[in-house]
Amino acid sequence: MNGKSRVAAFRADARRLLKQLRAGGDHARPAARRFRHLQTLRRFSTDELTAGDVEVRLKHALTVIATEAGFPSWPQLKSFCELDVLPATTPPMHVGRMESLLNTWFADHSEARASREASGGYLLPYRKQYFVCGPEGVQLLGLDPQDPDWARIGFDFAQPEDSDAWARLAKRRWTSIAQQEEQVQ
Repeated sequence: MNGKSRVAAFRADARRLLKQLRAGGDHARPAARRFRHLQTLRRFSTDELTAGDVEVRLKHALTVIATEAGFPSWPQLKSFCELDVLPATTPPMHVGRMESLLNTWFADHSEARASREASGGYLLPYRKQYFVCGPEGVQLLGLDPQDPDWARIGFDFAQPEDSDAWARLAKRRWTSIAQQEEQVQ
């Protein structure tokens, strides 16, 4: 399934979810519970949502589908599906708090990879550069350094060995970013 097909499938899921909610009655309750996970609809009861007292639109359903897929928003899920090039979908892999750590920086990926293979660590991209950090840096990103997907990608987020494992880590990072943004607000 290509990117456009995946987007169409997610959009169809969102339309079905919205249709289920609008059907009302007991059949709409599971859909209403899913919509209540959205911050904008959290203040409404399941009964209010199923009765049609609240205007719930397709954009809400798309956001539900995106968050359930591990993305903070529909545009990020859509971009992730549509773009075949990993760097365009790469979440930010550096936070300011990482500056206090002793990371090794490189302008060239092959040098960064050789260093990572010799000394261990996690190879991460930053703009047009690369750096190798320890598990503390990965934790600051809101990720688990013990996650088996790191081994599957060869501990190299810039040029992963396994694209499915990379995608799972990227989703977790996007989720971490969204959670951090919610805490700030």
